[in-house]
Amino acid sequence: MKQTGFSLIELMVVLGIIGIITVIAYPSYQSYTCDTFKAQAVADLRVCALSLDRYYSDDFTYIGAEINDGSDAGNPSICLDRSPADGNAKFNVTLPTVTLNNYIIVATPVNADICGNTMTLSADGSFSETL
Repeated sequence: MKQTGFSLIELMVVLGIIGIITVIAYPSYQSYTCDTFKAQAVADLRVCALSLDRYYSDDFTYIGAEINDGSDAGNPSICLDRSPADGNAKFNVTLPTVTLNNYIIVATPVNADICGNTMTLSADGSFSETL
């Protein structure tokens, strides 16, 4: 009588190989997705800066420009308060400093454990990333 199947040692070897691949691949994947969301946040900051410059060209001031979720029709938004615009937010976009001739836009990670860098963009085009 012939039996077919796998031995316990064969199954343990396969599980070991899968475990090693997982330990190596998962951090790489996390790093890749974090880099992708950071790049999207930088692009969203630059789009927001363009919208602020367009606002400035209409009113000759940055005062009054706001960033919100876009749901308040009486209080129009320059750009969205999140990045990316679709799906789960990975960065919160805020406008903490607004003066007559200057602004600072900040993108703060929603989960600092995954993408822990805060990014800022100012009116003069300077960009910085801090932990």
